[in-house]
Amino acid sequence: MDALVAGDTMPEAGTGRVGRVRIALYGAANLPTSVVGLPIALYVPAFYSQNLGLSLAAVGALLALSRLTDVVTDPLIGILSDRWRTPFGRRKPWMVAGTPLMVLSLWMLFVPDSAVSVAVWSALGGSGVDNLYLFVWISALYLSFTLVDLPYRAWGAELSPDYDERSRVTGWREAFGYGGTMMSLIIPLAIAFGLARPGAENALYGVAFAVLVLMPLLTFPAIAFVREPPIRGVTTPHVTWARGLKIVWGNGPFRRLVICLTFFATGISMTASMSFFFVQRVMEQAFDRYAIFVLAYYISSTVAIPAWFFISKKLGKHRTVVLGIAWLSLWSSFIPLLGPDDFALFFVIMLLKGSAIGALVFLPTSMAADIVDLDTLRTREQRTGLYFSLWGMVNKGATALGVFIATAGAAYMGFDPQSEANDATAKMSVALLYSIIPAIIACIALPLLWRYPLNRTRQERMRGFIERRDARMRAAAETGTNA
Repeated sequence: MDALVAGDTMPEAGTGRVGRVRIALYGAANLPTSVVGLPIALYVPAFYSQNLGLSLAAVGALLALSRLTDVVTDPLIGILSDRWRTPFGRRKPWMVAGTPLMVLSLWMLFVPDSAVSVAVWSALGGSGVDNLYLFVWISALYLSFTLVDLPYRAWGAELSPDYDERSRVTGWREAFGYGGTMMSLIIPLAIAFGLARPGAENALYGVAFAVLVLMPLLTFPAIAFVREPPIRGVTTPHVTWARGLKIVWGNGPFRRLVICLTFFATGISMTASMSFFFVQRVMEQAFDRYAIFVLAYYISSTVAIPAWFFISKKLGKHRTVVLGIAWLSLWSSFIPLLGPDDFALFFVIMLLKGSAIGALVFLPTSMAADIVDLDTLRTREQRTGLYFSLWGMVNKGATALGVFIATAGAAYMGFDPQSEANDATAKMSVALLYSIIPAIIACIALPLLWRYPLNRTRQERMRGFIERRDARMRAAAETGTNA
């Protein structure tokens, strides 16, 4: 492996291109954490409400409340990962620290009735699976995500300074991420058909076991063999939590982008949290067909990523995201018209609708990486971790908000996830919260995105200025040393 990676290329001078082996090793680390993400939205609300007897509204509220810890932890980890230097880099130590916590908290959340979960919870003074249990372990899982995912994404943003190459890096990463998402759907299907054990509880067990194996298997090769690039700019000074947020929020393009992220991430989260209930209670399909629906959705998302990358090279990233939101909203508008007999039509709509999701995941992250260049240009400092901490905090907050709006809205309209006899009003509320309402929320971002100011030309100018300035600083430093 060392020889293989040594023969690959780091970003080439003047091109910013990342070698294939390194980009694959880096991207593969996104797979195990992505196995986790979808089951939290799809299965945890159903499992804790239907199987464990917690109220659906309480589950949604606890999932949203647990995200409040990110207000503190995300900026803190972002600032520290910018500041601390180790022989292994700035980002990697945090990923190493977060991996064991992620494995433990995931197991506790997904398999609460296992002997390990019962013993650990008892040792902590807990008794039984209740609201406190859910809150503690979902909060611990989100903390582990911060430790692993935030430095990981900041690392990816720094792998190349090139406008299009950043999209290529994030595209590879999200393709592996969709591989993890599809695995989280294939595992329940394999358990349902192969072991004849359908249901959310068995799906969560299978996912937890897979992450236990995959997390070290795919994370540590990236840490071992993909070097972090040199730090651009000067050494980052100590920045307080409040000062860090003020710096980031003062960046106009970033502020505009995170506002847009709030709208379309909320919409996507609403769709994800209602999808199980829509398929099961409105479409009246069994669990195994639900997994097939969502699997097709994410296969379509993965396959479409190269097409969106090609379009972004022609239109620019921001207008390609606009096109993606419009495409998603178009097909969402047909969903409330479907009924139990429209299985084939729903499947086709899922494919068309799913093809938009890739653009809404990898392109905005690439845009956020470009914005860090603006800060580096202005301040001569590289604070990628700080920027991506707020990016992650907003993304997770919007995700939690979407879950809360959807679950609370469905409960308010009388929907009972444990009942097979919901009335037409309750079913229609689920359909609307799954499709049209999220689309409307996402579309609020369109005017802001269309007029987004940081395009390819401006980013390339910034990159050139930063590179020339860094070259002058290095030359001055060498002159001083030689003297």
